Amino acid sequence: MVAVTFVRDLDTSRAFYELLGFQQRSSGRAATSAWSSLHHGANQIVLASTTPRFGIPPLPLLFYFFFEDVDAVVRDLRAGGVVPDHMGFPAHALGGEIKLSDPDGNTVLIGQRERSGSLSASNQEESASRFSLLREAAAAVAARGGSSARCEVRDPHGDQCLGKADVKLADAAGHSAWACLDHADEILVMVRGAFIAAADEQGIAAYLHSGCLPVPGPEAQAAATARATDPLRPERDRLPARGGAAPPRH
Repeated sequence: MVAVTFVRDLDTSRAFYELLGFQQRSSGRAATSAWSSLHHGANQIVLASTTPRFGIPPLPLLFYFFFEDVDAVVRDLRAGGVVPDHMGFPAHALGGEIKLSDPDGNTVLIGQRERSGSLSASNQEESASRFSLLREAAAAVAARGGSSARCEVRDPHGDQCLGKADVKLADAAGHSAWACLDHADEILVMVRGAFIAAADEQGIAAYLHSGCLPVPGPEAQAAATARATDPLRPERDRLPARGGAAPPRH
């Protein structure tokens, strides 16, 4: 899979990703567009720019990269004048996770899967004290009485997690599941389109079952108004078009 993103300035963005260890393998330019293909290990991204520029808003998470040594990445970034935020040591990145913004304001996360041998207890305590949107969501659920459900996530062997469900997650396909904080954190990173769901909202299904109908568009409203103000309109609508047959009556 090759990830493609549009950028405002190709040279500036390429220099940013080169700080992360990416190297350009190919590129191209035309009168109104340009692109650069960058590689780093198994990761490949393509930066593209156009004239005029696309008005794409910054994304809350553009890329998530796994590197073998997050500390080395941090040193390279700081040497290049970029200071990332350390996000702690979540379950999917036991060696640490950092957050930074690319030149277009998009969020980029970098994680290290395995814990480093030099990781100390003070590092883990620092991780627990940092802000977490998931912990905020879990606190909101607890404030409403909490959930009696258990975490619905199973491990690779098929065994269900024994943790208490803290938050409810959902995706664009309409699926939802309760999860503990560790598994919720992993799902949000690894599952495309997953998001934190409001546990106390009944959603679209409740709206549809309530008998509410969509508001008609301008054309439908105009037709309804014409029928209401012109009693003969339905009969005229049944008249045959020139050279045609009258529509059947039901």
